[in-house]
Amino acid sequence: MTRSRPEPARRRRAPYPDRQLLYTAAVQHVDLDLDQLTRIYRGLHGRAPRRLREDFCGTAALACAWAGSGPDRRAWGVDLHAPTLAWARRRRLPHVGAAAGRVTLVHVDARTVSRPRVDVVVALNFSYWVFHTRAALRAYLIAARRSLRPGGMVFLDAFGGSDAQEALVEESHVRASRGPGGERIPPFTFLWEQASFNPVDHRLRCWIHFRLRDGRTLRRAFGYDWRMWTLPEIRELMADAGFRRSRVYLQDWDDATSRALTTYSPRTRFENQSGWLAYVVGLA
Repeated sequence: MTRSRPEPARRRRAPYPDRQLLYTAAVQHVDLDLDQLTRIYRGLHGRAPRRLREDFCGTAALACAWAGSGPDRRAWGVDLHAPTLAWARRRRLPHVGAAAGRVTLVHVDARTVSRPRVDVVVALNFSYWVFHTRAALRAYLIAARRSLRPGGMVFLDAFGGSDAQEALVEESHVRASRGPGGERIPPFTFLWEQASFNPVDHRLRCWIHFRLRDGRTLRRAFGYDWRMWTLPEIRELMADAGFRRSRVYLQDWDDATSRALTTYSPRTRFENQSGWLAYVVGLA
């Protein structure tokens, strides 16, 4: 009688890492954003801002980092997605120490918030592009202006360039890092997909995918249905919303190394490129 060999036990794969941790490691550059907005505000007013509101805050990485950067700093985080705010309360706030008492997270539409008044309102990672009409974006900017102390500013980012309106997939490798609770985030590949762009209404559909070291891909971890707003449109709507003036700060470029720098400079004109990043600052 022939005995059959038992099948070898299948090796169990590790679960997918938390997509919020992967997003933070790949997309958010909190230290850079904090440095730039503080530098710009100080350059305009000769003093540092103290009170910040992060709209469309997601896991509130920026709000928590702001509160943690000084005992006199207070932050509010506003988002309409309750599960992500719950993640922030569960996974981020417990690890910022005393600064947690200076962070307030609010589940509400940012267009309805005008108190308390702050020095800076930020809407980064192109989050305000969820507004597809001038009326909707204008309503948001009016609420942001009403939220500002005298001399305050709203701080938005934007991207563009010839590649920004093309269907494409960009890959970048992200080094191992640590999450807010010290949890290890292994190295992975970040894939940014621009799936479609409609030049008639400037509607841009994008996806974020993550490819892990073992070859698995976490597809469509995040999806976006945006209107790509242009710099003059944003500035015109800021004026309509009552801002005294606005400025564009473009990311600097090193021609010698063909690499983007971590600094941004005010510009009134620049040659279009395949891709660029900018901050648009509205002054109340």
